Amino acid sequence: MLSKERSKILKIVDEVYKYFIEHTHTCHITSTIDFNEAETNIKFKVRLKDKKEMQDVIEHLDKLFSVQRYREVEELYWNLTGDCYTSDETNLVGMMVDDFKIEAEDEVLRLYLVRRR
Repeated sequence: MLSKERSKILKIVDEVYKYFIEHTHTCHITSTIDFNEAETNIKFKVRLKDKKEMQDVIEHLDKLFSVQRYREVEELYWNLTGDCYTSDETNLVGMMVDDFKIEAEDEVLRLYLVRRR
């Protein structure tokens, strides 16, 4: 059985994948997850062929993830996310991570998320 922390990481990854699948015409998405005692680092590499689409995605994700993590209400947000695939819960991801960075070069967008313990 997954720990509660790893379940939250899985939910974060799931929501980011869902965002790219629903909001882009991506042809390739890869991700890595690095766990250690202090933090979890999640990296996404997304190939986007359209420069306008890439700029729109960057602006939208920057807005979504530019919120402060609220540890004291995280359990509430975690319970609100549920397992439903009918609504966009990507905005909750920003409230569950401590730091993020977005890089773009040519057709490749890289999204880095950090969740500290």
